[in-house]
Amino acid sequence: MARRLLALDLDGTLLRRDHTIHPRDVDAVRRAQGAGVYVTLATGRLVGGTLMHARTLELEGAMVCGDGATIASAVNGEVLDCRTVDEEHAAGLVTTLREHGLVPFVFSHGDIHAEESARAYDDWVRIWSDRIHYHPVLTETDAWRGEATVAMTLGLGDDDAVTAAFTEVDRRWGAHVLNTRFGFGERHMLRSYHPENSKGSALARLALRVGIASEDCVVVGDWYNDLSMFEWAGRSFAMGGAPAAVANAATDRLKAPTGEGGGIAEVIDRLLG
Repeated sequence: MARRLLALDLDGTLLRRDHTIHPRDVDAVRRAQGAGVYVTLATGRLVGGTLMHARTLELEGAMVCGDGATIASAVNGEVLDCRTVDEEHAAGLVTTLREHGLVPFVFSHGDIHAEESARAYDDWVRIWSDRIHYHPVLTETDAWRGEATVAMTLGLGDDDAVTAAFTEVDRRWGAHVLNTRFGFGERHMLRSYHPENSKGSALARLALRVGIASEDCVVVGDWYNDLSMFEWAGRSFAMGGAPAAVANAATDRLKAPTGEGGGIAEVIDRLLG
């Protein structure tokens, strides 16, 4: 039998609402690894917000972070491959976000950089990484600058400001970055990243690195940013309670509900019998 790759989304899929992993899922992952399955994580979190969970699972390979911006070692967080925003374009994006009244952030592979005014959002952005650095003026610090450093930029504000900023950012920088806007409750945001970034494209690069064909790859997720890996992989599992568009795109649906744990064990039980 060909070697298989199993890619797990984090929030809502592997992680429960309290950001812990169900012991049954931990045991199942270790059982899969013992059976020769290459287990990886594929998440929107940065390396800084992912590594602790990779270590809990005792993963030994690589993981996909930043929705495909970064492929990093699951052992020590070393960046192995990346698709980044040019620092000149990142500075221009930050300026445009500020012009529209949004609170700007620059995400590197493991760290988050923001201005002092962004401290009110500290608890909320910490889900991406707990390594947050505050600066007087974001565009005047070299802390986030460097070759292949910027995974993405993010602007937070109200819906009207985000909508207006999206139009302007797309006009100015649309040839260089992919812009998306979305909201969670009352919080709205505009995110800009390398146009080739997605979980699916990064998993394709990772699978090529380890010599596993897409038809031998299995992915598990619960949200819209998982659709690209659902499309790419040979088999895909959607968590119970995932949005209809996500569930309908998967080859399989799980009974375990999102955010409660147990779904990974369910997947592995099906794969290994």
